[in-house]
Parts: sequence; structure tokens; C-alpha cells
Amino acid sequence: MKANSATRLSPRWAWFLKSTFWMAGVISALALFSAHAMAAPFGYVTNFEDNTVSVIDAGTNTVVATIPVGNGPIGVAVTPDGTLAYVADLEEAAVSVISTASNTVIATVPVGIEPIGIAVTPNGALVYVTNVAQNTVSVIATATNTVVATVPVGIEPFGVAISPNGAFAYVTGNVSDNTVTVISTASNTVVTTITVGNGPLGIAITPNGAFAYVANFDDNTASVIATASNTVVATIPVGVEPLGVVITPDGAHVYISNLNNTVSVIATATNAVTTSVAASNLSFPLLSAGGISITPDGSSVYVAAPEGNGVAVISTASNVVSTTVTVGDLPTGVNFAPCNNIISGTFSGNVNVTTGQNFCIVSAVVTGNVQQNGGNLTVIGSNVNGNVQISGTSTFMISPGTTIGNNLQVQRIPSGTAQNQVCGATINGNLQFQNNGTALLIGTSGPPSSPTCPADTIRGNVQLQTNSAAITITGDTIGNVLQVQQNSGVTTITGDKVGGAVQVQQNSAASTVTGNTFSSDLQVQSNTGTTNVTGNTVTGNLQDQNNTGPAQVFNNIIGNVLQCQNDTSITGGGNTARLKQGQCATF
Repeated sequence: MKANSATRLSPRWAWFLKSTFWMAGVISALALFSAHAMAAPFGYVTNFEDNTVSVIDAGTNTVVATIPVGNGPIGVAVTPDGTLAYVADLEEAAVSVISTASNTVIATVPVGIEPIGIAVTPNGALVYVTNVAQNTVSVIATATNTVVATVPVGIEPFGVAISPNGAFAYVTGNVSDNTVTVISTASNTVVTTITVGNGPLGIAITPNGAFAYVANFDDNTASVIATASNTVVATIPVGVEPLGVVITPDGAHVYISNLNNTVSVIATATNAVTTSVAASNLSFPLLSAGGISITPDGSSVYVAAPEGNGVAVISTASNVVSTTVTVGDLPTGVNFAPCNNIISGTFSGNVNVTTGQNFCIVSAVVTGNVQQNGGNLTVIGSNVNGNVQISGTSTFMISPGTTIGNNLQVQRIPSGTAQNQVCGATINGNLQFQNNGTALLIGTSGPPSSPTCPADTIRGNVQLQTNSAAITITGDTIGNVLQVQQNSGVTTITGDKVGGAVQVQQNSAASTVTGNTFSSDLQVQSNTGTTNVTGNTVTGNLQDQNNTGPAQVFNNIIGNVLQCQNDTSITGGGNTARLKQGQCATF
């Protein structure tokens, strides 16, 4: 980029100019559930000054290829099937498309002025590119490598990250008002803006889609956005002038690169910095892209060290720099496709996912079963003809467009594991979630007008039993029985349609049942935690009995009998029923 383009930048960015080029922003180009087609993980590094991309073999930490691209390469992202890498060429207003099979450029796509941030949707269909000098985001269709939409956003957009379900693109920058813009990928329109800290640059979204972490360059903080409400729920002090953000595959830690030669490590459980990793050559007279990425197994974080023309490799086990890989001149962006195993097309047989694997099933048909005994699993827009069984130290997300032919069973996931999610799926059998210490979201999240997840359809029974973490089931259609039993974590059931009986019993934590439609009976009994039954439509009977925790029964429509008995403490009112009995006689 030439110096005369400085007139297109606000004054507070002018100090980043030098000679005939400048560099700004951050590349948060991690497409959270993409995967490389090759057996070993390969990292792609943009070298701004010599107009190349270095390919690092993470197994040996050596450069195995150097690819000429356009002028000023700064951001890079890889498609989910691992076949293509998209590179934002800042000085050419274009994106270079690399075939990873041959490591050659096979197409060049014109975009907006000064492209920086780049990310691919989880289904690999679209690429989102921020154009810092044009205040727009270009949307590229990977099928044709053409721009299919241009979305106006705030002033000087920099980083971009896609939600794991592919529904939204989160864009940082907007230097006039310090906001993050949220784009619906279905309509390519802006649905909301979120005020964060000063100078938002890098952004990444947790694997379960629940939170986005934003590096605020000008106030040395990271903002934490809850994607369900699109509000900031925490602000975390980090290093000086934070740039890039990456999140471990299990969602437990966030790594943020800082210009003072440190990388801040945040524990997502507490939203506090647990350590600061010293890393040389991260700072230099120009603002780098703060490129940072992570290997698919989560063992190593790679950070661009532009002052030394290298990439620092941080071991996540020890949080120290284990080695530095020499690359091209002025490295800026770094990207690993986060999945080390991927299935697309038709796979005949069973799939087994074990510890250390990040497994993605994308637009695929699996003729057998999927069994996960560890690692991370994402299923997007796929059909699994058999069962899906998940246990052990696992993180999983069942994403929109997925159909499970038989049952989904999740058991014995310990506490400390990130929240898991079943989102926009059809389960033709039963869903069983038992003996888990991890939180679970089944169904919709976010505002009704633009949910971050669509609802699920579960044709059989749903059984939530003996779990110690929070469970939310919302907006779903359940064909048969719903049982919520013996849970010590908070349970929320809201906005669901259930064809069979519903039993909420023997739970020691709070249970909330609101705004549902039940085609049979609702039974709430023997709970020691607080129960709140409000605003439901129950075709059959509603029985609220033998609860020792406080019970509330308000504004329900009951087709048959409302009966309450032997509750230690119960309040209610506004209910309609054919007959009211016991403690509910006046309710």
C-alpha cells in the first residue's frame, strides 16, 4: 500500500505509516471448523514484504513450500476440505486462491480496497474479506471464486470470524465507535453492532459458538461477547497493544498476541489471564496483523514474529516458546485449518474419534455409527445413518442441517469441558444426555429474530439424567417423552413442543419450565431445587407434588386436571384447567 493512501485512514492510525507501505489490523482468519486434506498439519504464513506465502509442516517445523502471491499478502484462511487457501493481498485489492495440492495460485479474485481480514464459513461455501479502506466486507463464493455480495460495515473493518454454525460473521474495527458488526450470512446484511473496547482488531469465537473474544488494541483489553445476546459480558486486561486472537480446540484457553512481545493466555472458565508467554520480535515500527493460529490437536500456538522474519511456536502444555521457524520477509498472517481429520462425501462404515483428534464431518454421509471417546467432534450439514455416541473428555457440536438416523447418546463427559451444543439437527431416534459434568445447549440461542442456532427436531425420547452442569433445551420439537431427572445442574426448558409426557423430578438444582406446549401430561415432583412452571400449554394433566424446594405454578393452560400436593412451599395463580385440586385449588 502506498503512502498516499494514508488520507483514507483516521488520524489515530496514521503513525502506522512508514515508507511506501503500512500494515494495520489483525487477521482473525481461523475458520473454526475447517480441516486440511493432507495427513500432517500445515500452517500458511503470509510474508508481506516479499509477496509470498510460506507453508510450514508442523510435524517438523520446517518450511516445505514458498508460494508467490499478490502484493502485500496479510491474511489467510483455509477451506474446510483443506483444498484451498485464500490470501488477502492488501496492496492489490484482491484475494489470491492457492490450491494446497500443488501449492500454486489458481485464481485471483478482485475485492475491496486494502483487504486484511479473511475467514471461511464452516461449510466452505463463502469467504468473508474485510476491506479496511472501503468500509465494506466482500463475500466470495468458493464454487466460482467470484464476489457475490458486498456488505457495508463500520469505518476501517479489520478482523473477521465466522460462528461455528456458519450463521454469522463477526467483524471488528469500526474505529469511529469501537464496535463489532454482526452480519447474517444467510442474507449478507448487518443484524446488529456491539460496542466493545477501544481499537478492536483480532477476534475469535469459541468452538461451541457461545462467546467471541475481541482484542482491543487501544486499551490493552479483551472484550468477551456472549453470542446469544450479542452483549459484552466481561472485559479482561491483557498485554500492551493486543492484536491477534486464537482459541484452543477444547475452548478452554484463549491466546492473544501483544505488541510488547508477549502472548496473554486466558482461561475461559474464569475469564482471567493465567500466564503471559514471552515471545521475541512480535513488535516493530509498524502494526503487524498479529497473526496467530493453533495446530489441530491444540498442542502448539504459532505466532508471527515479523521483526525477526519468523514464527514463534508456543507449546500449550508448558506455555513457553519451543522453537522459531524462519519464513519470509515480514510475516503477518498465520493460519492452520483446525481439524486434523475430515470426512466429506460418502463414508462407508463407522467413524471413531479419539483423544488428540479434531474431527470434522462436513456435508457428508456416514453409513454407520460415529463414536467419540475423546478429542473434538463437529458435524455440519451431514447425515449419520446410525448412532452417534459421545463419551470421555470430549467437546462436540452437532450443527445445522445434520440428520442422525438413530440415537444421539452423550455420557460421562467430565466437568471443565466447554459447553457442547446440538443445533439445528434432526434426530430420528432418542437423545440421551447422562452423567455429564459439561454444560449442554439443545436448540435455539440468540434473539428470536436472528437466532445463532435454529431449533432441533427429535423424533423419539429425550432423557436428561444425573448431570451436574447446566442444561438448556429451547425451541425444539420432541416427538415423544421428555424426562429431566436427578440433575444437580440448573435445567431450563423453554419454548419447546413435546408430543409425549414430560417428567421433571428429583432434581437438586433449579428447574425452569416456561412457555412450552405439551401434548400429554406434565409431572413435576420430588425436586429439592426451586421449580418454576409458568406459561405452558398442557393438553393433559399438570401434577406438581412432593417438592421440598420452592415451587411456582403460574399462568398455565391445562386441558384436564391441575393437581398440587405435598409441596413444602408453593405459590401460583392465573392458571386455567378443567379441574383444580389440592394446593392448586385456588391457583
